[in-house]
Amino acid sequence: MAATTEELVPVLEDARQAHAALLDRFGADAVVTPPGPHLQTLERQAAEVRIGLARIHRLERSLRPRGLLESAVGATLLLSRGALRTAMLPLAIGSVVVRGLLPGGGPADPRLLLRNTEDEYAAAARALAACRAGEVLAEQVGDETAAHLLGSLRRQDEALMRDLEVLLTEHARTVARNVAERGIRRARGTVGKTARERPEPGPMAEEVLGAVRREEDLPIPRFGRLSTEQIEGRLPTLTQLELTVVEGYERAHARRKEVLNAIERLRAPEPWTGYDALDAAGITASLRDAPAATARQVAEYEQRHRRRREVIAAATDRAPA
Repeated sequence: MAATTEELVPVLEDARQAHAALLDRFGADAVVTPPGPHLQTLERQAAEVRIGLARIHRLERSLRPRGLLESAVGATLLLSRGALRTAMLPLAIGSVVVRGLLPGGGPADPRLLLRNTEDEYAAAARALAACRAGEVLAEQVGDETAAHLLGSLRRQDEALMRDLEVLLTEHARTVARNVAERGIRRARGTVGKTARERPEPGPMAEEVLGAVRREEDLPIPRFGRLSTEQIEGRLPTLTQLELTVVEGYERAHARRKEVLNAIERLRAPEPWTGYDALDAAGITASLRDAPAATARQVAEYEQRHRRRREVIAAATDRAPA
């Protein structure tokens, strides 16, 4: 099959529309999310998606003059496909704000944050599917530029979904903890007004509270057999979420001051969601459309972590000191 613009422009538009819907999703949820780590994560996720949208739009502009929009028939076909895909995009943004607010207009409660994160995950899955389908098609028709772009965005979407899975777990545990606490309060009320000591949490309560209990779940293999120096050497390769997991486990077990201090030195917001999961090529590609402030954050972050020269150079070129 010959490579044609008529085949590539619709899949790029599909990926763009899916990511635009995801960006709207994040924006609507950010409005009803109280200040804190989750709001910061939403803002970083939105920045990453915004960069991806700019990259897709730039490639679309380079392709459109060569084919699909040169004819009235092609334009009609593109518009009809776009209308169909828009109808299939998940969720009405207007309902997000309504659902994200309490009756009194206050910030979203944990259960609503959980539901919003579920919707973010669904929107991210739609964007991921669009990128994967487009990547395969671009490979089949031999367009390396489109295949590379969509593959890069697909990997970012995969990293985003992993982050959202962690958030889903955190919100679900918060909801479960609230339910458990309400149950304890009700149980105390049935006994009488005499105050009682809260019982020690059992294994299930530890799960609800988010305790890290098993060494094999840690992102550093054979963690318990490594020396302090070996652990410190592997910490810079971890994502921020993985650092949190290791920190929680260490505080609950050995509590080594050197390890905890090393983790603290590495704690910082990622320049954008999924940054730590990208390779150097993916980061430098994203930097081409990144704001100067984001590029400066990349340079500072990279110097504290992997110190990859090509990434630091690309960030410095984008936002000179």
